[in-house]
Amino acid sequence: MHIYRTSLFALLLAGVSILTTGCPGIVPGSRAYRPLPQWEARFSAQARRDVFPNDVRQHPDAYTNVLVAWTGVITNIEYFTNPSPRIVRFTAVHHYFDWIEDDSIQREKFFMSPRGEGSFAVRWIAESPDDQKFVDQFAIGDMLVAYGYPTVIRTNYVGLNPTMNLRAFKPQWFRTDILDYGRPGEPGRVLKTAL
Repeated sequence: MHIYRTSLFALLLAGVSILTTGCPGIVPGSRAYRPLPQWEARFSAQARRDVFPNDVRQHPDAYTNVLVAWTGVITNIEYFTNPSPRIVRFTAVHHYFDWIEDDSIQREKFFMSPRGEGSFAVRWIAESPDDQKFVDQFAIGDMLVAYGYPTVIRTNYVGLNPTMNLRAFKPQWFRTDILDYGRPGEPGRVLKTAL
C-alpha cells in the first residue's frame, strides 16, 4: 500500500512538472522517515506502527507494555504544577502517517492523511531550563511524532507514558489535505497535488 501510494503521488507530481514546464524535471523521490540519530532513532526502531488509538480504546490492557509511534497535529499545550514536578501535556489529533518523507518540488515533506483515530496526549516533565527549552520548540498546529506506552484512556484522548520521546515539525513541512489513506492495507487516494 505504501509503495503504491508513494508511486502514484510521485507520478502525479512528475506529470504536473511536465505539464507546467514543458519538459520532464527531476523525478520526485521519497524515502522512509528518518528519525534523529542521537535520541529518536532508538525509539523509532523499537516502536510499533501498527497499533493505533482505537486498538488501545478497545483493548486497554493489551498494549500497556507496547511502545507505539503515533503522529498528529498539536491542538493544546497545558502546564500543570500541582503536584510537583512541573508537567506539560501536549494533546494532538491523531492522523494516519505512512512514515514516508517525500522529496520533490514541493516544500512539504510529510503527507499525513486527513483521517485518524481521535486524540492522544503525551505528558512531559519540565523541571530544568533544558527541559523547558525542549518544550518551547512545540506549538499548537505543529505535527507531533510521539513515542510512548499507552497508559491512560479518557473520554477525549488516549494518553502515552511521558518517559518516551517527542518530535515536532512546523506547519510548512507537512500537509493533511493531499493524500487520503487509513491503516496499512486500506485503500487510499490522492486528493490534490501539493503544488
